[in-house]
Amino acid sequence: MKIDSVEIKCGKKPRKVVDSFVDDGYRKTMRGSLPDIDTDFDADKRPEVKAYLERRYNHDGKQRVFSAGTFTTEQIRSVIKDVCRVHRVSANMSNYITAIIDSGTDWTGLMQLAVKEKKVRDFIEKHWDVFEEIRPIMFQPRSPGVHASALVITPDIIEGEDVECFDIIPIKKMDGLLVSELSGVELDELGLLKNDVLGIAELSRLDEMIQICNNVYHTNLSIEGLATSSLDEPKVFEIINKGLTQGIFQLSSVGMTRFVRSMHPDCINDVIAANALFRPATLDSGAAGMYVDAKNGTVDPEYLWGTYDILKDTYAVAAYQEQYAALARSIGGLSLGDGVNLVKAISKKKVEKIRKFKDKFYAGAQKKGCPDEVRDRVWSIIEGGATYGFNKSHATAYGITAYIGAYIKALYPTAFYTVLLKWGKDENIPAILAEMRELGNITITHPDINVSTDNFETDYETNEIYWSLLRIKFVGVSMVDFIVKNRNRYGKFMDLEDFITRIFKHKFKKYKSFEDEDNEEEYKRCPVTAKTVKNLIMAGAFDKVENVGSVTERYGLLKHAAELLGFEIKEKEVPQELRDKHWFWSQQQINLSGIGSVDYERIYKNETLPSSMYNYTYFSLDNLQQPGLGDRKVGVCATIAEVEERSYKDKKTGEKKYYGKILLQQNIDTATLVIWNDTWMNAKQYFMHKKDSIVIFAGNAKWSDYDEKNILQINKGSYITNI
Repeated sequence: MKIDSVEIKCGKKPRKVVDSFVDDGYRKTMRGSLPDIDTDFDADKRPEVKAYLERRYNHDGKQRVFSAGTFTTEQIRSVIKDVCRVHRVSANMSNYITAIIDSGTDWTGLMQLAVKEKKVRDFIEKHWDVFEEIRPIMFQPRSPGVHASALVITPDIIEGEDVECFDIIPIKKMDGLLVSELSGVELDELGLLKNDVLGIAELSRLDEMIQICNNVYHTNLSIEGLATSSLDEPKVFEIINKGLTQGIFQLSSVGMTRFVRSMHPDCINDVIAANALFRPATLDSGAAGMYVDAKNGTVDPEYLWGTYDILKDTYAVAAYQEQYAALARSIGGLSLGDGVNLVKAISKKKVEKIRKFKDKFYAGAQKKGCPDEVRDRVWSIIEGGATYGFNKSHATAYGITAYIGAYIKALYPTAFYTVLLKWGKDENIPAILAEMRELGNITITHPDINVSTDNFETDYETNEIYWSLLRIKFVGVSMVDFIVKNRNRYGKFMDLEDFITRIFKHKFKKYKSFEDEDNEEEYKRCPVTAKTVKNLIMAGAFDKVENVGSVTERYGLLKHAAELLGFEIKEKEVPQELRDKHWFWSQQQINLSGIGSVDYERIYKNETLPSSMYNYTYFSLDNLQQPGLGDRKVGVCATIAEVEERSYKDKKTGEKKYYGKILLQQNIDTATLVIWNDTWMNAKQYFMHKKDSIVIFAGNAKWSDYDEKNILQINKGSYITNI
């Protein structure tokens, strides 16, 4: 047996650490090298796991547990800027050039870009000395860091002697942590055991959802119990097939949602496969599409000689690393360890090792009687796919985690959305609310001063979820804590006056306006300010306790609050012409809290429109997903959320032209409107610099097979106006 080893001179004396066993027969590990140990835990449990490993393995005064080091490498843009500074090239020029270059571009890519971009080419020709120095620096280590999850445990005994980590590899201290001077890849090559202890937020979310289910619905759920169940609940696959995937682990992105809808998963194996196949390389190679087509019966899966048993669960598509290794073993006669090492060699592009395994594979295939054509095709599959093949155990863990989240969502949606909203990012909230509306039976309501807290509060009898006070702008943690403590101690607030009397009784001051700030002493006595009161009113927190019937009545609450605080509202704070506009108050609520509803249809119908609009029916953006509209004339009323003017080169004339890309919003529904050159020149005045204003226009709704929804179009001369 030949043992490859690495000798390290550090610590007390040189040590040998086994790298891998490269023999042609029996191998000690049966896979050629030690595996990583990847374990996922609740996000808040990772420190406990790390502490446990340290207690267990740092025994007898020996230090054996430490974090793996990392190194950021010099990328082309940072190298150009650094070298330009040395050569005194202006920062403006280097910033301009690097802005043209995409992150991750290599030297070949830079030269290809220079052929297309004259400005890059001119820069290289002018500053050739800069680029002579760039190439050897690229991808060299730039700065050290600490691996986010990898913990390393060194052996107790090497060559019959007690050792600790300092005897084996160089160790440093960073921010109080022991960290290796070597990266994870180098630690692998030394044969050291690496534990990836990952803190996964999804597991914390699932645990929280399960606790609610057990406490409120008296279930007996657990992550372990669901993971070891039959995993065949029909309602789970029903919501996945409908694309109701917001908040489901690994399935919630727009692209993945579209992919699983096209796949029509009906078992856990499909969800597992989706996690492995929805990746750039598998999408580009066509493997993902082949799986979908075969599963849906539009094509018959093609099983090559000797591949059926290995690929039968994935419709003749090699989706996992384990399948590539199994193909190498079954067709080419390689050992299991060789198969794994082949996949590793291909994924790391180690040409010499790949060539050695290819010869072995071809010899083994001939010995097994595999036809030459099949042998060539299978090798091509292995060599091409092993670079991006996904580990099946990872895909399985991801798929089961996704199933558990979908299970809770399908059977206990109120518990699911209560937690999802708590963890949700602001940019994801509209999509979550839109999905809740589609599912039905759950009501999201604006904050209530007598119910809401720093989190989302749920009434599980009525399935109402109350908006969090912390989601209101300029309402901080200390303010909410002060309000809730007062409410818990003295009871619910009777009305707005009772609230101000109780909350501000220790302030001993009269305010001059809602923007009047407190000094440090006043803030310590009571962190709630006049501005807090204003924003709570605008967000609707006093609507229920004050029996507000219309959003326009909030102006009366503002006036009353100002009087109680010692001042009068100035005209400019709420202009006279806006006080009776329902949409103004709804917009204020949305801008301040993220929740609210503008009645766009009411605005549209109340607007005096020209006779040319009589044939245009009001269109709600939530109908964009509805097929079968044809090329329909529609009247749209929406808020302009984002506006961007872009340019393109006309293919026929080479002329530079411009178009507008506008994001329209109707409460939680959004749509992208693209207005092309000729129309844009006339229409841009209604969109540019009009962010957050309301626009009404005549257009067309037309189904797009590419977008899988209707798209909005504006024609030249279409009616457009701003509110």
